[in-house]
Amino acid sequence: MAGFYEEMREVAEEMIAEFGTTGTIRRSVKTGPDYDPEITETDYACTLVTLEYDDRDIDGTLVLSTDKKIYVSTHGLSITLEKSDRVIADGKAYAIERLKPLSPAGIVVFWEVQGRR
Repeated sequence: MAGFYEEMREVAEEMIAEFGTTGTIRRSVKTGPDYDPEITETDYACTLVTLEYDDRDIDGTLVLSTDKKIYVSTHGLSITLEKSDRVIADGKAYAIERLKPLSPAGIVVFWEVQGRR
């Protein structure tokens, strides 16, 4: 069964590559002592698709009209996304409100991100 999901990951990667664009995952890392931390930002290239939420999904609380649904391909992504990361898409930075991997059988096919500016 894992072979099927690996094929589906390849299909998802191809679709996101064809209809998406390049983007960036920006991760902030804190080093040094707690009383004087140094924050370093590291960018990781990715391929993604940015979509609007359907009107029926926007409730004004959990999903705002300005939120974006962002699908991030796992192809070439050297990190596992975290909620503290930011997604840079179309030159705009989005905080991750919600992060959900599509991962049947433990294989991450792609990441679904609810991005908020």
